[in-house]
Amino acid sequence: MENIDALTHRIGGRRVLIRRHSLTVRLSHWLNVLCMTVLLFSGLQIFNAHPALYWGQYGADNDPSVLSMEAVEERDAIKGKTRIGGLSFDTTGVLGVSNVDGEATARGFPAWITLPSYQDLATGRRWHFFFAWLFVING
Repeated sequence: MENIDALTHRIGGRRVLIRRHSLTVRLSHWLNVLCMTVLLFSGLQIFNAHPALYWGQYGADNDPSVLSMEAVEERDAIKGKTRIGGLSFDTTGVLGVSNVDGEATARGFPAWITLPSYQDLATGRRWHFFFAWLFVING
């Protein structure tokens, strides 16, 4: 009968003991994976409330942000624009503008990757802070 914590194998005629992580360590690591996943998805929801990141003096005195996602209107259509520093990219359908129920909607990240999927900053923050504390407590 094999034990999860330690397995023995025969290598070259000798018995070799291979120690594995305990069940507690394995469960705590998987809990960390869950926490980090929820933190990522809820963090993207929080980012959707103000889809711009600032660094150092960027953002001060009306300087542009380092990273921003926005919806701009061009020729009677809404297009997604992502700006990283001085570079600007058309990211319609992925970042800046997403299709929600067949209609183009301005939002930084699409609904399928945010938690919750609908735009709700308060709920996103609740998920984020709960799993942040769970991550800290799990250590």
